[in-house]
Amino acid sequence: MPALYPFIDWMDRIRRYYKFGKNEAIWLLVSVLVMAFIVGFRFDSEEFVVNVFLNNFALGLVAVALAVIVHESAHRIFGLNMGYKTEFKPFLYGLLAGVILAFMSSGRIVVLAYSGVLLNIMEKHRLGYFRYQLGYFDLGKVSLMGPLANLLLAVLAKSLPFIPHELAEKIVLVNVLFAITNILPIPPLDGANIMYASKTAYPFVFTAFVSCGLLLLWASINPWISVLASLLIGLIGAILFFNFVEPKLEKKE
Repeated sequence: MPALYPFIDWMDRIRRYYKFGKNEAIWLLVSVLVMAFIVGFRFDSEEFVVNVFLNNFALGLVAVALAVIVHESAHRIFGLNMGYKTEFKPFLYGLLAGVILAFMSSGRIVVLAYSGVLLNIMEKHRLGYFRYQLGYFDLGKVSLMGPLANLLLAVLAKSLPFIPHELAEKIVLVNVLFAITNILPIPPLDGANIMYASKTAYPFVFTAFVSCGLLLLWASINPWISVLASLLIGLIGAILFFNFVEPKLEKKE
């Protein structure tokens, strides 16, 4: 029983603290609707066709809602395991940029930058473990879970045969865009927190996430092979960065 106590305690924290606040729920709903519009605005004809937009919007709404739930739940559940209650932080400029780019490109450029994450220390759950301290490393680990969960959802959507093809494609597209956008080193996105947490690990994480997303979108191979390939590409990317890019940046400084 003592060995199970940490897991039982974690489940108890999720039961008590997982719920999103009223303001969080409102902003999450607004973010989902705006991003569903951005995804739905994409169409192939030169003219705006209402039926095409509504169909894309409906599929986008399902895919975006699922992606947001998975993304924010990964932050919250992993944060609670570490003794933090995460807080959703809306990124209004990111949403506005996504809408503007969708209009300017007739839906061909899709940017889904909608949030950051804040950590609130749960003091009574962290006694004896870096007491009352909040560091970049903890914030980076919690931030990493969101994009990682989105990539895993994209892999599952592409792997499961019972999901309708059109919906599966939309889920893969939205979650890959979520992962790649949020891994960018732009505050308040998750990528900035990951970079500040570990500048050594970030080149690997960035390269692996981007390559995995691109392989899932365009490569006609098993999605799990895409995951393995992206890990190798991430390793190669990190080696190239530290051997060729970083020395040049140090010289400029």
